[in-house]
Amino acid sequence: MKHLFAVLGLMLSATAVAQTAAESLTGLLDQNRNIEGEFRQMTNNEQGETVQNSEGVFLLAAPNRFVWDTVTPFPQRIISDGEWVTIWDVDLEQATRKPFSGSVGNSPAALLGESAEDVLTHYEVKTLAENTYQLSPKEQEDLFDTLTLSFDNKKISAMSIKDVLGQTTIIEFANIETHNGVSESNFVVKLPDSVDVMFEQ
Repeated sequence: MKHLFAVLGLMLSATAVAQTAAESLTGLLDQNRNIEGEFRQMTNNEQGETVQNSEGVFLLAAPNRFVWDTVTPFPQRIISDGEWVTIWDVDLEQATRKPFSGSVGNSPAALLGESAEDVLTHYEVKTLAENTYQLSPKEQEDLFDTLTLSFDNKKISAMSIKDVLGQTTIIEFANIETHNGVSESNFVVKLPDSVDVMFEQ
């Protein structure tokens, strides 16, 4: 009987820690829904070799609106108006449009766009270190195994994503500023007539 109580106590303690981690992360994410700044992204393969580097700027505005502008090495714009996400490969003159809901709604990009209280229901959350959290998807169909978020002075500083193929993408954020709202024109996509547009559901 004493052993049973001990096991139950450990289970309740673990649940309390998980709830505390999720609650703490919720507060931090909700403070990072209206921000803008710069990013540097690096992707490593399963052997740890760097296979891709990119840099650019970003803008986030609640709810569900963002602009992710990759400047180097190839220009690419990813824009969400809250309903549709447009991925525009500028040099290739190609663009893809798909609904924000569905797979995009459960993706890492949504973590900084949607309400954290809603999004975090898709993940198991644990604290790795002070202001560093690891998320593991509950749904098997997700495209990544773990996602790690780090914060500095309550602002997001890094995001690390390990996908199901063993690749790890590290995103470092810099020069982050908060805003109280931006013009809706930032999220209106105006594609040149020469761009081929594909629609996905």
